[in-house]
Amino acid sequence: MVPVTTVESMPFPRSAVRAEGCTHPPEYPLKKIFILQLVGLVLTYNFTDCDFKKIKESYRNIIYQELNNYTKGTKAIDFDHFVYCEDQPDCLSKIQSLTFEGRPGCAAPAREAFAVRTHAALAAACPGYRGAQINNTQTMRKIRKRQIKRKECLEQVTYLKELWQRLSRIS
Repeated sequence: MVPVTTVESMPFPRSAVRAEGCTHPPEYPLKKIFILQLVGLVLTYNFTDCDFKKIKESYRNIIYQELNNYTKGTKAIDFDHFVYCEDQPDCLSKIQSLTFEGRPGCAAPAREAFAVRTHAALAAACPGYRGAQINNTQTMRKIRKRQIKRKECLEQVTYLKELWQRLSRIS
């Protein structure tokens, strides 16, 4: 004989039972968040097969200028920690994370000119790289409109500059 599960014997409050007498446990949003984070870890691009000469050239010729343009006219800000990367793939992984993922106080700067150039450089030099999807026509309009840069975003871009400089020194 199969035991029958009743609402009273379920390990969640009665109020969590849905209408129409459904006895399925409620969906827990933390479980979904955990699964999405896990999928994000699995889908992280491995930068070992990239053409690092090409990426460094793009940095020197284009991205460096865009990062400086972003921080031009701002006062130097002292930050409390140093960003470090071990090797070229690690640097690119951290650059991608800081460029295309949001941080508290600063939404992802993925629509800024330096991010668009970074995406193009990675796509051109890393086989199979897709990265973040960026709408370029809207991006350029939004870049021109943006005037105010928050301290958190400037801090994030300063860390990006450090990572790019570190990458350009690694052979």
